[in-house]
Amino acid sequence: MMAPPLYASLLGGWLVLAQTALLVTGGTLALRGLLAVVLLVLCGVGSAHFPDMARIMTGCGPALALCVWVFGPSRAGENASRGGDMLPFFLSGIAALAMALGRCDLLVALLGCGLVARLGLAIGPRGLDRDGWQVLRMGLGGLLVAQGGLFVLQADWGHMQDQAGAILLVGGLLLACGVPGRPGMVAPGWNMEALAVLPVVAQAARIWPVLLPALTFMGCVCLSWAVLSRRGRSFLGDYWAGWAVLAAGLPGGGMGGLPLAASLLAMACVTPSDGRLPWAMLWPPALPGMAIVLVLVGEMGNMPPVALLAGASLWPVMAACPGAGPGRPSWARAALLLAIGCVVLACAGYDQMGGGSW
Repeated sequence: MMAPPLYASLLGGWLVLAQTALLVTGGTLALRGLLAVVLLVLCGVGSAHFPDMARIMTGCGPALALCVWVFGPSRAGENASRGGDMLPFFLSGIAALAMALGRCDLLVALLGCGLVARLGLAIGPRGLDRDGWQVLRMGLGGLLVAQGGLFVLQADWGHMQDQAGAILLVGGLLLACGVPGRPGMVAPGWNMEALAVLPVVAQAARIWPVLLPALTFMGCVCLSWAVLSRRGRSFLGDYWAGWAVLAAGLPGGGMGGLPLAASLLAMACVTPSDGRLPWAMLWPPALPGMAIVLVLVGEMGNMPPVALLAGASLWPVMAACPGAGPGRPSWARAALLLAIGCVVLACAGYDQMGGGSW
């Protein structure tokens, strides 16, 4: 069992080591792979003291996202720029730190550091393009809104004011992560920011239960946005961001952990560059299918109308999935999604046999 201060110190040391090594060497594939595997081992060991497998899988989410990004087919043969290499490592590091610290008030500061890093890495001889400046403005505006919502919640002015603060906090954090509405294919590793935000906000919901309906509402907003703005384009990051926000809004205890872990892992494995998934990946035991089933089962047990609205968002996704496209993942990616889905299915079966409710 690793104490939280030691775990946070090791993650901070990894973050400094990774940035230094990438700056000095330029970041070969072997070095990036080694650093990503080291982070995955650190997250696995540091999360070992969690009481259930769902929280362990959630804790490994940023490291898994980094491993998928490094070893993905689009990255294996590239000689990427130093800035393009450093940003996902930086974002995954602060994501792991935010989850290790578990402090919602520190989350805004950590995301602010990521915003400053993006600004420093993106400004080159030609400066930022139009989409880059739009992302930067969205991030800054989201952080300001989230800080205002956090102030209202901490002030404890009353129930109505707490509801308004919860909407501001959740909406601002999602806006800072670019969910929904990030333009185009910018900022690789954006999902690592969401991997940092959602588990910490779900943990903060134990202190402020008013965050749960705010997360459910914002999850439906994200799914509706993905359906309306991505019609005909299946399984981009916006879909999985919506499912993960819905899962984070489930009540705590045994019900909330496993759907959130499954959705975050699906979002980590299915990167924004994947335009399509094979039809079989939509059904259990593949990870995307397991994430959908777990979230729908969880929502049906507590809020059936929300579950029906969320399930309706699957129609344009499934309508566009049959047939291969240029973004269809390789057999290795499909095998990874199938293997992790089997692990999630085994965890769900174990919880049921043990008498727990998931």
